[in-house]
Amino acid sequence: MTDHLPQPGPPASQPLTPAPQFPAPPAKKPKKSRPVLVGAISGAVGLVIGIGIGGAGGGETDSGKVTATSSAAATTSGTEETTEQETVDTVEPTPEPSATPAAAEGTRANPYAIGETVGNDDWSVVLSAPREAAAEVSAENQFNSPPTAGFEFYIVPVSATYTGADTGTAWLDLRVAFVGSDGVTYSDSCGVIPDSLNDVGELYAGGIAVGNTCVAVPAGADGLWTVSAGWSDPVFFTAATT
Repeated sequence: MTDHLPQPGPPASQPLTPAPQFPAPPAKKPKKSRPVLVGAISGAVGLVIGIGIGGAGGGETDSGKVTATSSAAATTSGTEETTEQETVDTVEPTPEPSATPAAAEGTRANPYAIGETVGNDDWSVVLSAPREAAAEVSAENQFNSPPTAGFEFYIVPVSATYTGADTGTAWLDLRVAFVGSDGVTYSDSCGVIPDSLNDVGELYAGGIAVGNTCVAVPAGADGLWTVSAGWSDPVFFTAATT
């Protein structure tokens, strides 16, 4: 008979020395996004990134806070867009260039009418309507030559009042000419003419010289008449004729 030997029991419990415990590190709070409103589009992109970070690192409470921030930022962004749009709408349109001013009276582009008075410090002058006068010139002096082929003689009556401080001579101081549409100035005389301005002598202040001048111009030419005093620029008149 086999003796039943007592089986060894479990070893007696030895007292366990507890392992040193370190305090658990505090739980890291998820960082909240701080969107910067650089512009309407940049702010929106920052908010989307902030929402993604909040959702990955925090719970529902944090996610709710981020959402609230997003709404406020979106509202601000919308306000900026509205303000920017209003600014664009209130910009005044660029004014259109003004029309080119009219040319001064008495110039080639804007001539006076025959019969209007013009003057300077020394003279006040009126030109009356020019007239074709080949027959008058021929009758005035038998030695006058007829107009050159292709030309005509035109008499222009002149009334000139001397207004200067000394004296003046109309036929020396004043010059009547014709400027054709071809841009050429014609001033050749016609010979001896009736009632010539050359017959009027020197004038003192208030003296008036009345007489004719005569110019050889191209037959049938259109253009403008001019009168100038001394070295002054010419004054232009319409080519009204009788």
